[in-house]
Amino acid sequence: MVRKYSLLMLTTILLLLLLAGCGKPVEEQIEMGMANVETAFNEGPLETNSEIGKIKVYIPTGYTIEESEDESNYLVKKDNHQFILFVNPNEQKNSRLLYDLFKQNQAKEIVEEKTFEMNDTFGFAAILQNDEENYELIVNSGGVKISTLSSAKNIDIILQEMMQIVQSVSF
Repeated sequence: MVRKYSLLMLTTILLLLLLAGCGKPVEEQIEMGMANVETAFNEGPLETNSEIGKIKVYIPTGYTIEESEDESNYLVKKDNHQFILFVNPNEQKNSRLLYDLFKQNQAKEIVEEKTFEMNDTFGFAAILQNDEENYELIVNSGGVKISTLSSAKNIDIILQEMMQIVQSVSF
């Protein structure tokens, strides 16, 4: 009887540990996120579905974008995430300006960074360590950049959606 109870207890503990570990580790999310960003970049812009101020943009399902008096910065939201969308219509799709500024002014630890080039378009994605539990995610294409703070959950999906947004912006 004690043996059955011990075996049942051990099985229960192992099952709980297995279930607790079902979330992807942050390293795996980062790796997948960078692959997703590259895929989204290479696929090119999705068809726009929103017009706000002077821009047209693709906004994924579940996201909202708020109009701003400042035609360069927009607030994008999804659930409890807030994103800052920066638009510089004076920069061409092959502009490296935002990347160069990022590299010059970086004070936080860069966890992962990748650049992309295709068909005269330049982009990059970066993940920075914000604190022990949060990361700053930055995605850029030409003169358009989006950034957010994120916990270590769904980084892979968030990065992909961020690239879809920046790739689609047109003026």
